[in-house]
Amino acid sequence: NFVESIQSIPEMLKLRKKLKLSHADVMQKIGELFALRHHINLSSDLLITPDFYWDREHLEQLYDKMHRFLSIDRRVKVVNEKLQQCTQLTDLMRNHLNEKHALRLEWMIVILITIEVMFELGRVFF
Repeated sequence: NFVESIQSIPEMLKLRKKLKLSHADVMQKIGELFALRHHINLSSDLLITPDFYWDREHLEQLYDKMHRFLSIDRRVKVVNEKLQQCTQLTDLMRNHLNEKHALRLEWMIVILITIEVMFELGRVFF
């Protein structure tokens, strides 16, 4: 289950524990999330009456009654709200990794500039 696979991350962040997720792991989670949202909202027949029922009016009415009885629209809305929370969490993880990478690059630039200054000072004084 996707939600269970990322459930521990907010608690780890709260406790300031180090996240052991690679960029590839985060991108995989984002891909899983988008595939799940695509399946629910675009690929499945949860939100619209399937084509099968269009020319079978009595079955279409039965399908619509069942759809209302099971509160499918409300359930899909709830699932989408939960998936929106998951989207926010995966965005947070991706931003965290991007900031970590940017910080590493900044330190590399500082070190390279320091080395360049040392070489220049060595050339001037020796």
